Parts: sequence; structure tokens; C-alpha cells
Amino acid sequence: MNFIIGFDDYNQPVALKINQSEKLDYFIFKNELGSWKGLQAIRPIDAEFIHASGIINVTLYEAAVAADVPLSALDNFMRVMGFSVDFQRQLQEGDEFELVYKKTTDRITGETLSVGDVHYVGMVLSGKPIGYYRHKNNNGNIGWYDENGKSAVRTLMRTPVNGARLSSSYGMRKHPISGYNKLHKGVDFAVPTGTPVLAAGSGRIEIAGWNGNYGRYIRIRHNNTYQTAYAHLSGIAKGVYAGAQVDQGQVIGFVGSTGRSTGPHLHYEILVNRRQVNPMTINLPTGKNLPKIEYDRFQKTVKNVEKYLRNNDINSYARTSLD
Repeated sequence: MNFIIGFDDYNQPVALKINQSEKLDYFIFKNELGSWKGLQAIRPIDAEFIHASGIINVTLYEAAVAADVPLSALDNFMRVMGFSVDFQRQLQEGDEFELVYKKTTDRITGETLSVGDVHYVGMVLSGKPIGYYRHKNNNGNIGWYDENGKSAVRTLMRTPVNGARLSSSYGMRKHPISGYNKLHKGVDFAVPTGTPVLAAGSGRIEIAGWNGNYGRYIRIRHNNTYQTAYAHLSGIAKGVYAGAQVDQGQVIGFVGSTGRSTGPHLHYEILVNRRQVNPMTINLPTGKNLPKIEYDRFQKTVKNVEKYLRNNDINSYARTSLD
């Protein structure tokens, strides 16, 4: 809750404005008789859809900041595109990105009050376009699909932590502590201590606790074929324990440097039939594609977004329902 106090020429308080919520303000003021009065007012709010785009010259993050993309919208962008794009190795100078997201602003002050849902994410990688549209079906479930109705979601996420830098790849390497050459059975992502770690896919927790050189450790069984493991955690999220069910994208723990570790990072493994494989190159199965019964409604969503992307007409687009 925010408030502003107004003073007269004698530095005496004569008015108070309180932001009760995103939609309501409350005013208290002193009238000409010296009595205090109060009234509640609805804030004049504009809701609009913003099309943001840019060219990647150094990093996606820097390009997004230059395009005034809110961090929450960028986070959603990366979560959806992260199923298809290896941000560590695929991005090149000159690649492009774009997204459409909703935001609300105070009509009087121009202040951004909230950043809402992202409705489209797209990239051009080495000249090849890729894009996904947010769609709500008749049951209220949200999905992300390309223009042909193919799901953006994979069974597992390749990068289960946001803002990460790949610091050590899968394969033979000289161990940083022992000095011996040894097969590194996962990948390491360098991120600050405390960064949330996400469940790479839905499943059941098999292990959540201390596990020798791995330090604090979580392993998830996703189905009869796939497991994922997360090591060197600083902590395990509340409600995460052996036997618990977790959803894809749920916070399960926090990056740390426990166990045999030289610094804060996430060690991440994907196991196929109980054997570790390279998380960055494995061909992961996709999620469920758009049901045929939803296809006509989905095409309306695509048409609305595409019209906005072509015309870049915020006011016209803002009157269009994307759900």
C-alpha cells in the first residue's frame, strides 16, 4: 500500500492519498472549515497489449532490457522458448526475438500498475523463425502451440533454472577438485546461491535430502523411462519430500554449493532407463498437441496476434480478446 501526503504553505498536512489496490484510491483531505473528509475513487486504468522486439547483439537479456521488456515477461518468454531453444549455444549475433504481453497503466500518471500474461513468443534463429501462441481451451487450461497446433512443451526442461550460464558440459573433463579426468554425467549451470530450481517435468520425488558428494540432492521419477536429478542445493523447497508429487516448473529447491563443490551452481542430470545422458542434446518427446476440437478457436487466437504483429496497432489489438 502506497500513500502520498500533501502539505500547505505552512507545512501542515492537508491531504492524503492512499493506493488501496490496483483499482482503488482513497483520498482524505481538509475542507475550508478545517474538517477532514474522505472519499474512495476508482483509478482510471488502461489495459493494453504491448508488442516488444529486438535484435540480439550480445545477450538476450541485454536486448530485452533495451526493448523495455519487464523481467516477469522475459521470464515467461524464456520458460516457453526454453523447451525448443538452447540459450547457451544456439543464440548468435543478429538473431531476433519478439513477444506480446499485457500490461495495465494509470491513465493519469502513466505508471505501470501490472504486467500480465504473455500471449506470444517468437525468435528468428540463424534466419529460421519459430513462434508459439498462448491459448486457453474450453476447459480453462492454458497451452502454448505453434501455428499448426504443435505443443511448445517438452516432457522435460533442458534448463531448469532461469538466468543460468552453462559452466560445465556433459562428457569427459578434469575434475576441479580431484584433478583426475572423469566422465561428467550431467551439466552445471552457474547461478547465484538461492536462485530457485524448477522441476524439469511433472513426477514423483524419489530422493530429497543429503546425498554424499552431491550435497543436498533431489531426484524425480517422471515416468518409466525418465528421471532428473538436481545437486549441490542450498535448500529444498517446502513440501518437497520423497513420495511427493510435483508439477513441471514448480520450485523444488535453491541453488547452492553443498557437497563436493567449488562454488554455487546447479548440477543437473537427465537419466534414461537409469543411465545419465546429455541433457542438452537428448531428443525429448513433446507434450500433447492441440486437440482437433480446439483448432478453430485456436486459429482465431493466431489471427488476432498476427494482425497485431503486422500492424503494431496497440489500441486496435487491445480491443481483441485473445482467450
